Amino acid sequence: MYHFIINPSAGNGRAQKSWTKIQKKLCQLNLKHSYYLTTSSTDLKQHLRQQAKLTPKTIFVILGGDGTLYHALNAIAFPTKLDVILGYIPCGSGNDFAKAAQISTDPNKALAQLLAQKAPRTLDLGYFKTSDRAGVFSNNLGLGFDAQIVEITNNSPLKNQLNKLHLGKFAYATCFFKALRRQKTFALTVTLPNFPPKNFSHAFLCTITDQPYFGGGVALFPKARLDDGKLTLVVIEKKNLLDFLSVFLLMLLPGAYHLLARSLSFYTTTKLKLTTTTPQIVQVNGETFTFPPGELLLEIKQQKFIF
Repeated sequence: MYHFIINPSAGNGRAQKSWTKIQKKLCQLNLKHSYYLTTSSTDLKQHLRQQAKLTPKTIFVILGGDGTLYHALNAIAFPTKLDVILGYIPCGSGNDFAKAAQISTDPNKALAQLLAQKAPRTLDLGYFKTSDRAGVFSNNLGLGFDAQIVEITNNSPLKNQLNKLHLGKFAYATCFFKALRRQKTFALTVTLPNFPPKNFSHAFLCTITDQPYFGGGVALFPKARLDDGKLTLVVIEKKNLLDFLSVFLLMLLPGAYHLLARSLSFYTTTKLKLTTTTPQIVQVNGETFTFPPGELLLEIKQQKFIF
């Protein structure tokens, strides 16, 4: 039994249009299913958790973007973990998780991929905890510059306009220079198991990822995998503007040459602790919040998917 949960506003209405196509295909296949159109992230969480308790053997298929998937994952992770299999059909702006998991962004092809799978896959999630919140994520968590881009993009009318043209992934690029002006360098301490703390005095971008992509398909750490049981931390310092821009430009080019830059550090681990002394914008799967000065703990969790 498949239960489809649709965020009709994802991708500026793309999810609703995708569901129309998928529902038609399901009827043609005479496949037993049910569905629910959400009205908010809170509604999605309440509905998914309630249905997961009532029908635990159901496969719950999420139609939406990376943010919708984030809310679905947290619905079944808290307050206690539910043993649920999730399916996913990408209908958002950036669709970084879909790119990493090799899920087609064509709704009918994504449905065909999902139905062809007979057994679920266990994939990694990142888990984070601060003094006042906790959560899991399928893409990445970022402090500083990339979070600033997401915050500006989410509040920009241009994002919806680009989504209408199926160019949503370029929304982040349009806010690059505004974020560059707004974001300030900050002091950051990274603590890894069995290593002394590492201090960064000019941190500008700090991203923890369990897959290669962020920002609508930019390959931050190409070697990252969704099933290797590890998180990757990437820190870029900005000691001068030209150096930072050169690193970011290399990130947009093939070859992963940005990882050789002196101002970039990366670490692969199963858990870590970040400590800041100033408030920072944080983005998690494209959703943002303000992180007060303090500690941010991260480690690996897992979730069963089918797609």
